Amino acid sequence: MLSTDKGKLRETVGRKAKGPVKWQPATERRVSMKKATSLFIILILFIISTVSASAIPMATLDTQSIETGILSVLYQAPQTNTTKIMIENGSNRVFYNLPSDRTEERFALLMGNGNYKISILEHVKGNQYRPVQTETLQVNIKDSSTLYLSSVQEIRWNEEMAAIQKAAELTEGMTTDLEKVTAVYEYMVMNISYDYDKIPTLTSSYLPDVDSIFLSNKGICYDYASLFAAMLRSVGVQAKMAKGYAARLEEYHAWNEVMVDGEWRTIDTTIDAAYRQASQSIDMFKNNAEFSKTGEA
Repeated sequence: MLSTDKGKLRETVGRKAKGPVKWQPATERRVSMKKATSLFIILILFIISTVSASAIPMATLDTQSIETGILSVLYQAPQTNTTKIMIENGSNRVFYNLPSDRTEERFALLMGNGNYKISILEHVKGNQYRPVQTETLQVNIKDSSTLYLSSVQEIRWNEEMAAIQKAAELTEGMTTDLEKVTAVYEYMVMNISYDYDKIPTLTSSYLPDVDSIFLSNKGICYDYASLFAAMLRSVGVQAKMAKGYAARLEEYHAWNEVMVDGEWRTIDTTIDAAYRQASQSIDMFKNNAEFSKTGEA
């Protein structure tokens, strides 16, 4: 059995920022994200190694894209109970929800090559889960760039989405990653505003919806990072969603890392949108040392 303790995804854009007060545009104040727990921290207390009988139907692991580092999971999760997937490689492990309103999810195997253990977890009570299905996979990724170009659970996109069509329009005729990144970045920071009203409505199962964010022109940091990554991936630019802490923010945060000229560069469209929409200038590329990453997608 697994016992999990979800840490709250809390976000402050500028509130209690370290450094001079003048760093903080007026539009960045008073943002405290108290309920968004999609980017959760899970603490394992103990594990029962046997797989227990369960009402959850067996999931199917589709390994057709495994050489690209992408795992597809076909499943049926009960609406009355929470189901998770645990992905392990050596001492590293990550957890994701398997939403009951979906039957397939895709996950990037970001822990390198090796022997992965995939477990489907059933909620028991409180913060306790038990494994009901476990399989092992030998993974040998041929080209790691596919990890950051694919559609996955937290960065879900397809060619029919309005956001993806906009990305194609913005980057038409462009040949370099820098040109594409700059074009999508400029659109994002000038058109997507912070959604203050969304925070109280968030639940632990929240996942960004790329087209909803794009069409509403607003979102939280998780949304900004997902939309930016999706738009860039769709035009062939490797992009990560990074999660963790920024030097000038106290709360848990999400931002992006993008591949430009063979180097991962840090971009924070959430913060930059507040500056730019307040008619203040700010550099697109950030100092990597000012960000402490605890996870990525």
